[in-house]
Amino acid sequence: MITLRITQTVKTDLLIVGGGIAGLSCAVEAHKKQIPHILITKTQIGTGASFFPLKATLGIQVTGDESDKTRFMQDIQAAAQGMNNPKIVKAYIEESPSAVNLLAEIGFQPWKRQDNRPACFAQYSRPIYLIKDWKEAAKRAKAILAKQQTQIFEQATLLHIVTDQNQVQGAVFMQANAQGEPQYIFCQTSQIILASGGIAGLYKDNLYPADVIGSSHFIALQAGATLTNLEYIQFIPSFIEPKYKVLFGEHTLKYCTAVEDEKGNSLFEEVSTHDFQAMMSQRSAYAPFSVDFTCVTFDLKMMQYLMANPNAEGVYLRYSSALYEDKEEFYTVYLDWLKNEADIDLLRDKVSIAPFAHSCNGGIEIDEYAQSQVKGLFAVGEISSCIEGANRLGGNSVGGSLVFVKRAIQKIAENRSHFSFSLDEQSAIQQAETQLNQLNNQTSQNALSASQVLSHLRLVMSKFANVYRTGTHLKQLLEQLINLEHQFNPLEQAKYQGIEIYYALKTAQLLVRSMLIREESRGAHYRADFPQKAADTYRLRVRLHNAEIVIQKLAVAETE
Repeated sequence: MITLRITQTVKTDLLIVGGGIAGLSCAVEAHKKQIPHILITKTQIGTGASFFPLKATLGIQVTGDESDKTRFMQDIQAAAQGMNNPKIVKAYIEESPSAVNLLAEIGFQPWKRQDNRPACFAQYSRPIYLIKDWKEAAKRAKAILAKQQTQIFEQATLLHIVTDQNQVQGAVFMQANAQGEPQYIFCQTSQIILASGGIAGLYKDNLYPADVIGSSHFIALQAGATLTNLEYIQFIPSFIEPKYKVLFGEHTLKYCTAVEDEKGNSLFEEVSTHDFQAMMSQRSAYAPFSVDFTCVTFDLKMMQYLMANPNAEGVYLRYSSALYEDKEEFYTVYLDWLKNEADIDLLRDKVSIAPFAHSCNGGIEIDEYAQSQVKGLFAVGEISSCIEGANRLGGNSVGGSLVFVKRAIQKIAENRSHFSFSLDEQSAIQQAETQLNQLNNQTSQNALSASQVLSHLRLVMSKFANVYRTGTHLKQLLEQLINLEHQFNPLEQAKYQGIEIYYALKTAQLLVRSMLIREESRGAHYRADFPQKAADTYRLRVRLHNAEIVIQKLAVAETE
């Protein structure tokens, strides 16, 4: 019988989980507040979705002048459709202009975009800062953390959070030793910030690094946190050909002249040239899939074709030469990067796209200081349910990380002065070992490897929990995910990230349950069997009660 044992202990005031923009910002802010901290990351510093290299730039939208505050609130709430927390939005609007300075402190060189194009889903234009040069920024970040002597554990994976009386007591993470064998380390700490990324990595086609798979969501749930808005995942079209997973610029769709299958047959044969151009022009104004626009037909038709033709990986686009004659900055920056860095020419090359899971509007439920319902457990970045809701404005993802990193560190600085551990070190370790050893599924007969579970999980999620969803498909998907769990022993596969992949599988089940319960279409969530928006507005809250999953409907007053 396999038994997991914790063999090492470290101690700190704050444990930061994640090596992307959110995690790096946490470390820099903690240093400024003189808070002793440890940062762990699954790979290395300068990773995560925020450092994903196959994109030209990343935008950060901030509040403009004083008169913009009301307009910004209107834009955010119109996109969210009642699915967010107004207190969190207010904090973002007040503090985003100053928080953007954190980017330079972690190694980026942001600049302000010069055109007045509104951010995705926004009605009004406001300042948008851009960043790029991911490798160079990562090098600078490493130097910054080295100078401030942040203790870092790379190639380290969070496995468990220890709590007592709804207060963090510590965490367990795994790191391979020199022989490649898993070593389990207990970190005694009262404060944890999860900055470990979202759940798009649960899909085969995604715009995440391979290691970000949503496992921390279920770990946080086990610790006593609640989750919300999991069904609102943003999917955007991205390249299948000529180079897989390179970020596709939706604004180029304005110059798209045809959408075809692999044999050259039009997917919109019944649509007039005028109506096709109108559809593509509207679709070029925003990136993520949303049911709130008539051009949603483009995305649904594409996904229906892919579901009906399992061997097809994408749909094919043809472009007008006028695309390269548009000298607006938003076009030139992207097209120049596409040609110079990815060697892609949209007129020369065969272009195929498909919906890719991109970012997450839901996650761990937080307050206006990024704290979960567990004292001392914070979540920032993609893992949290932040200012977004049914949809999210472009440029608010990284901005949310920056604002709520600063707020989380502020709260942690206050928390430190009045905390004492209710569990001694040995009791906390014993609790963690007991919990983790319960994952030894001896009835599985070790039928599946960790890589097989993750590969199949991603495949079926991409097919049945994509932009086109039905109750029948989601129920079939949930059954498949439960069967995967029954055939898998996480401890047998611990050396190969088996425990983490098990938690990712559990998170995927929560996503599908949430998609099933939301019997309406709203924002990023579409149900073909419930294509209209429901009359009542509610949020879904996921929690654990007596080791059972409970998903509550919480009525809210939709903000117009």
